[in-house]
Amino acid sequence: MRPDQRQTETLQRVFPHAHFSEREAAARAAAIEEHRRQLGSRLGRNVGAVVAAVDYMLNISGDLIAPAIVEHDALTLLEHRSITDPLTGLFNRYHFEAMLKREIARCARYEVSLSLLLLDVDRLKPLNDKWGHQAGDRALTRVATAIQRSLRGTDIAARIGGDEFAIILPDTDAVAGLIVASRIRRSLAHDTAIMVTVSGGLVELPKVTSKASTTQLIAAADVALYAAKYAGGNSIVQREYQPGRRADE
Repeated sequence: MRPDQRQTETLQRVFPHAHFSEREAAARAAAIEEHRRQLGSRLGRNVGAVVAAVDYMLNISGDLIAPAIVEHDALTLLEHRSITDPLTGLFNRYHFEAMLKREIARCARYEVSLSLLLLDVDRLKPLNDKWGHQAGDRALTRVATAIQRSLRGTDIAARIGGDEFAIILPDTDAVAGLIVASRIRRSLAHDTAIMVTVSGGLVELPKVTSKASTTQLIAAADVALYAAKYAGGNSIVQREYQPGRRADE
């Protein structure tokens, strides 16, 4: 790797929130490499790329005003934890809503289908009351595992509440979405270690729909989920999304 390539990579790694065009990044990289050589000559030892980059951007270019130095691995871990549910390892509600907003926009732009599946663990409270919260946690992690095993790499799964999960299914119509839901339920049924079932509400955002909000889509799926719970649980109800219709209609 050439020095300028190495320095450009260093800029992106050490300063992930700095915004440079390719030309600016190349110029900074060349200047930092020269600064690294000068520092090494004055100090009589090799100066690392990260040290040279921070010193140059803090003391010479002025790109840094009040830097906070964080190890790259530690920063990556912090970013991961900020979007992840600690119990199940799935995404949290905050990240789910951001991803749903992105996928709705993508659905409108490219005229592709999008399905949203909400799942609720059946009778989790009685399980907690009888066997304790550790048993409830095992049930939740079992559901999360069944979800992960049933999805494609492009699907997005999250735990959005105490006993509620959400799955974003890009490029998926209602028929394919029901197949995914069935796969999850079969996976749970084959588990003999702990008996747990789920109820689900599925809604499809059709290709022809140009406008929708995260709130509207979640509300429509939630109504379908409520219908499944009201019918006794351990089932999936699919609801058609219609723009302008209230979720409870």
